[in-house]
Amino acid sequence: MIEGTMNTRTYPIILAHGLMRFDEFLVRGLEIDNSRRWDWLHYFRNIRNHLRHAGFDAWHSHVGWAQRLDVRAASLRRTVEKVLYTTGAERVHIIGHSMGGLDARRMLFNHRNDEIAKKVASVTTIGTPHHGSPVADFCVQHCPALFTRPRLGLDGVYDLQTTACAAFNALAGDWERSCGVRFQTHAGAKSWPSVFTPLLPSWKLVNAVEGANDGLVSVASAKWRDECFVEPVLEMDHLNQVGWWHPTDVLRGVSPWRFGIQVRDLYQSIARSLATGFPL
Repeated sequence: MIEGTMNTRTYPIILAHGLMRFDEFLVRGLEIDNSRRWDWLHYFRNIRNHLRHAGFDAWHSHVGWAQRLDVRAASLRRTVEKVLYTTGAERVHIIGHSMGGLDARRMLFNHRNDEIAKKVASVTTIGTPHHGSPVADFCVQHCPALFTRPRLGLDGVYDLQTTACAAFNALAGDWERSCGVRFQTHAGAKSWPSVFTPLLPSWKLVNAVEGANDGLVSVASAKWRDECFVEPVLEMDHLNQVGWWHPTDVLRGVSPWRFGIQVRDLYQSIARSLATGFPL
């Protein structure tokens, strides 16, 4: 049974996580994907609980840690099928962060001739590298052996290269414009001093090539197509976008409590916009 008032009638929402889901290292051995208790440690920190308390039926995806897009997309399809079967809903909404947005797009295109493509009402992306990321280009160019070892399972980085994303955009673009799925995108950016410290080198790399970015993905790449972009640009780095703040934020006078509210309100506003656009 879903908690909250359930007075907002809309399709179930699937939160699709990005590459290298870091929370699996924090909570190894704990089942947190469907746990209310441990939601504060999830990749989407406290977001699912917040959406459920606000009356939305929210779910988590669980796809390969850093696998290729085709593999991750197949896993996401199984999540969609599970949610449809469990809830009895006709369709779902997907909110994807980072590579999670590409997972959703690849899933739809790979299965465009199946019923599953008709079961997704919308795809909303946050900080997704639709045009790829110079960080992936740099990693593959300078450390190719790291991403070709099967045991490491890091080959998904190949699909985040700017050339790989350009090729997929050219292949899928016409179909995506006419498939009936509503696409909308959000982009984030922060200035050099305020980005999470470990992201400073990648921020500098992306900034030199593509300008304003969130530490991993540029605003230009996250926007994808102008007609999909939802303004304004979020003042959030790549981790902020899924509810995580860092100690350096506190030193800059940022209140973790207020920040958490800001991020959760972002997801709730997205959910409300989806409910308005897709009444049952």
